[in-house]
Amino acid sequence: MRSTLPLLFTALCAAGFAAPAMAAGNGNASQPGAVIQSVPPPVAQNPSPPPLQLSDQQKAKIKQVLAGKNTEVTFSLKTTKPAQSFNPTIGAKIPTSLKAHALPPPLNQEMPALKEYTYLKFKGQVLIINPMTGKIVDMFPEA
Repeated sequence: MRSTLPLLFTALCAAGFAAPAMAAGNGNASQPGAVIQSVPPPVAQNPSPPPLQLSDQQKAKIKQVLAGKNTEVTFSLKTTKPAQSFNPTIGAKIPTSLKAHALPPPLNQEMPALKEYTYLKFKGQVLIINPMTGKIVDMFPEA
């Protein structure tokens, strides 16, 4: 009895693994235990938010909401001093010593495209930044 028990166990295991393999092999996916393989869609390696096209009215609204936020970069801090010589331009990468802020919820609700971006108030300018790349995608005077 003892010698037949391991053989019986081995036979049951082999049958359990062979049945799904045979079902998948014959191409009939409707059988129980059949395995269907699929390839997921490719994932972008460099994801980026949608292009941002702000109208003058949208920029005015952003200025209005951000006017109450005390987030202007000051150069009195040791961490921001190196950025003092930085001159912002669209497409430029902001210095790593500068930390951008999330746009306030009222703006994100009114302009959903802004959810993907951050901002920085720097030298009298509002900089809209792609947080994935750290590059400036739009800028306009703060006042």
